[in-house]
Amino acid sequence: MTATALMTMAAQGLAADYPEMTLKFGDILNRNFAYYAAIDAFKKEVEARSDGKIKVDIVTDGALGSAKDALEALQLGTVQMEVNVASYTQSIVPEHLIWDVPFIFKSREAWKKIAYGPLGQEIGDKIEPRGIKFLIWGSTGGRGFISKKPLATLADYHGVKLREQPSPVLVQTVEALGAQPVVMNLPEVYTSLAQGVLDAADVSIESIKLLKFNEVAPYYTETQHILTASMVIANLDWWNGLNKDTQDLFADVLATKYRETNDNWFSNVDPAASVEEQAKQLKGGVSNFTLVKSDIEAMRAATEPVRQKFREGIGADLFDRVQAAAND
Repeated sequence: MTATALMTMAAQGLAADYPEMTLKFGDILNRNFAYYAAIDAFKKEVEARSDGKIKVDIVTDGALGSAKDALEALQLGTVQMEVNVASYTQSIVPEHLIWDVPFIFKSREAWKKIAYGPLGQEIGDKIEPRGIKFLIWGSTGGRGFISKKPLATLADYHGVKLREQPSPVLVQTVEALGAQPVVMNLPEVYTSLAQGVLDAADVSIESIKLLKFNEVAPYYTETQHILTASMVIANLDWWNGLNKDTQDLFADVLATKYRETNDNWFSNVDPAASVEEQAKQLKGGVSNFTLVKSDIEAMRAATEPVRQKFREGIGADLFDRVQAAAND
């Protein structure tokens, strides 16, 4: 028997180890965002490599409700895998707060080095006692503020009603900048800006075009005050019931096709660059909003007390290791 024939038989044998199953994979946003594109890439690769034995059903477009609702659906087994975000899981895993500590990462490359390495795995695994299997971190892009007036200096933030996610470290970051935090889910932001409930909002630059925030708030400043993380997680009992070949297939596709698709979806905007350079870094260019450069160093200095306060809550040892690695 030839070597080629042996390899073919081996490949067929491995493929036979994949069970016939349908995997429900939850998406907390909608099919126009990065998460769906990445899950769809995962779906196509898994279905191809399993010769169609494994089907992936993407549950998206708000079907799971809020990120909190989605997490509960995963724990109940309504979906077996999902993408969620650290800004929500930190409510049950204090160590996940590390991704929302202001200005701890000086670049997205520094963030990736930690998130995609052993330290990131250690942080992710902290969720397992909750009946959840951590699989992989993913980028959510840079962050900044869409606003009705330019936010160029620290003084410009004073008294501004600024939307933030329901994260204590983010709320206190906004307060440290002199703004007035308003906790709000992303779908409510457009109407709140239009009606004057908000003056500004913490968003990713990609969400401006997706949700048309520029229609009600024409200025955007890329600050990267946080580089928060999305994650792919699974119901732990379900995951432990999979055979090793299936676990390995899912893990490999997440680390390759999923991560590549997710990360490439976002623009890599340097907050230290001129607005002219930032405009060139935007995928699709600037559309109907004005870029503003903020005083990042002043913002970093103003938020130092926030970093120190949450150091103990996260765990001083973990915090210091992340900070050291981020600045290495």
